[in-house]
Amino acid sequence: MSIQNYAIHGEAFYLSKVFSSDFQYSIPDYQRPYSWGEEHINQLFDDLYEFYQRKTDESYFLGSIVVIKKDHQSQADVVDGQQRLTSLTILIAALTHYFSDEDKSEGKEILQQPAKKSQNLAAQPRLTLRQRDKEFFRKYIQELRFDELNNLNIDNDCKNDAQKNIVKNAKAILNRIQDKFHNDGVAIFDFFSFLIQKCCLVIVSTPNQKSAFRIFSVMNNRGLDLLPTDILKADLIGKIQDNQDEYTQKWEDLEQELGRNRFNELFAHIRMIELKKKARGSILEELQELVLPKISSISNFIDNELSSYASAFGALKNNSYQVEKNGTEIKQYITWLNRVGFSEWLPVAILFLHQKPNDEELVEFLKYLETLTSYLHLSAKDVNKRIERYGLILDDLQKNPKQCTKNLLLTNEEKRSFRGLLDGNIYNEMTAARRNYLILRLDAMISDGAANYQDKDELLTIEHILPQTLGEKSQWGQWSDGEHKLWLHRLANLIPLNKRRNSSASNWGFKDKKDKYFTGNKNVSSYALTSQVLTEDEWTVEIIQKRQTALLERLYKGWELTE
Repeated sequence: MSIQNYAIHGEAFYLSKVFSSDFQYSIPDYQRPYSWGEEHINQLFDDLYEFYQRKTDESYFLGSIVVIKKDHQSQADVVDGQQRLTSLTILIAALTHYFSDEDKSEGKEILQQPAKKSQNLAAQPRLTLRQRDKEFFRKYIQELRFDELNNLNIDNDCKNDAQKNIVKNAKAILNRIQDKFHNDGVAIFDFFSFLIQKCCLVIVSTPNQKSAFRIFSVMNNRGLDLLPTDILKADLIGKIQDNQDEYTQKWEDLEQELGRNRFNELFAHIRMIELKKKARGSILEELQELVLPKISSISNFIDNELSSYASAFGALKNNSYQVEKNGTEIKQYITWLNRVGFSEWLPVAILFLHQKPNDEELVEFLKYLETLTSYLHLSAKDVNKRIERYGLILDDLQKNPKQCTKNLLLTNEEKRSFRGLLDGNIYNEMTAARRNYLILRLDAMISDGAANYQDKDELLTIEHILPQTLGEKSQWGQWSDGEHKLWLHRLANLIPLNKRRNSSASNWGFKDKKDKYFTGNKNVSSYALTSQVLTEDEWTVEIIQKRQTALLERLYKGWELTE
C-alpha cells in the first residue's frame, strides 16, 4: 500500500528478508525496555511449533511492525514491534546454538550482518537494542554465548529488568527446544528453515517520525504503548552532547515516580504553562514546534524545570505537599481542587509550587484558586472560558512570581453571579456532580474541615427534606404551593446521605424522616448539614428561611463573596 500524504509503505516479508541487509533495525532510546516475559515467548514458540507440525504450504503471519525508514536505505528505527523482533532474535539465536558447526553460519547471518567489502557493508547486528541493553544483547544473544548466559546471576549480573527478561526468555526457549527436539540437530535446522521461509511480518515504513507515530496510534487499537513523552525524550536527550545516559536515567526516574500516564499528562500542563492557550493541534506537535525550540539548555530544563514540575504535579495529585505550617488547610484546598471535574487549574498550581512559595503565600494562593475553580465549576463555565482565565493567571505568575493578582480573584460581578447561583434552585439547576460538590464543600466548611469524604462518594445521595410531592393528607399540608415551589430545590432543603435512595421515604413526615431515614446506623449522621436538621423538631417556612440565610453566609464567608 502507499498513501502519498504520509509516504507510507507496507509489505509482507518472510523472516529471511526481514533479517537481511535490506533492514538495519534500531530500537530508539525513547522506546520502552524489552518487557516480554517467559509466558509471552513460550506462547510464541508453541504457536510456531504447532503450525510447523501441520506441514502445510500456507505461511504463518507474525503480525506487523512500524519503522521509520527512508527508501533505498537500510536504517530502520522501530516505532512498534520491538518486542517481537527482539523475541524472534532470541529464538533464532537459541536454535542456532544447537546447530552443527557447518550450519551455524546460516543462523549467524540471520542474527548479524557479515562484513561485505564489495557492498560497503560493515559487520553489525541486524537488531540493535536501546543504548542500555545493546551490548548485553549482542554479547549473550547475537554472539551465541549461551553457556555464559546460563551461568549469569540474574540479580547481580543483569542491570535492569530488560536484561533479566532477555536471560529468562533465552533460558525458556533453550528448554522448549530441548523438550521438543531432544538435541536432534536435523529437526532443529528444519524448524529454523520453516521459521525463515514460511513465517512473515508486514513491515509498515514511513520516512519521518510524525507520520510513524500517527500510523502506530491508528494500528494499535488496544491502547498506546508509545506515548508522546517517548518521542519527546528522544528529541530532547538526543540533543544533549554529554551525559546522555545520566539524563536518560533522570528522565526515566521521573517517569517511574509519577507513573507513565501521569508523566505524559504532565507535558500537557507544561504546554499550557508555556503557551497559555487552548491547544490547536496535538500536544506532541505543539510541544515539538512551539515549546521545545524555546529551551536553550536541555540539561537545565530536566534538572530544574521538569524535575520541579514533576514534583509539584505529584504532590498536587497525591495531596502530599510538605509544609511546616498550615498543612491541614493546604491539604483541604488541594483536596477540593482535585474534586472538580476538570484539570485546567493544574498548570497554575504547578507553576506556583515551582516558584517555591512560603507556607503563608501558598495558603493564600490556594484559597483564591479554590474559590475561582469552584466558581468556574459550579457555574458550568465551558473549557474555553476556563482555559482563557487560567491562561491569564499563568501570564501574571510569570511576570510577578508568587503573587495573587486580579485575574486570580473573582470580580464583583462574578461574586454577584455566584451568590445568585448559590441562592437559586440548586437541585434542578445543577448537574448531580456539581450539586454534590457544592453540598459536600458546604458541609466541610460547617465542620471546619474535620470530615473525611473519600469513602462516601459511591453511596452519596442528595435528599430533599420537604418532599417533592405534597399529598392532600400529607403531614406537610401546612405548606402552600407557593412556599413549596419556592424552597423545594434550594440549599436549605437539601441534605447529604450515604444510603440508597428510598423512594418510599420521600413523602414521609418530618419526624419519621429524621428518625428512620436521615440518621446513620447509630442514629447519628456523619454529615454536619444533616446533623443540623436532626436538631429541629419541625420543618417550617421560618426554620428553612433561617437555615438558608445561615448556610449562604457560611459559603459567602468561606469563598469571600461579599463585596
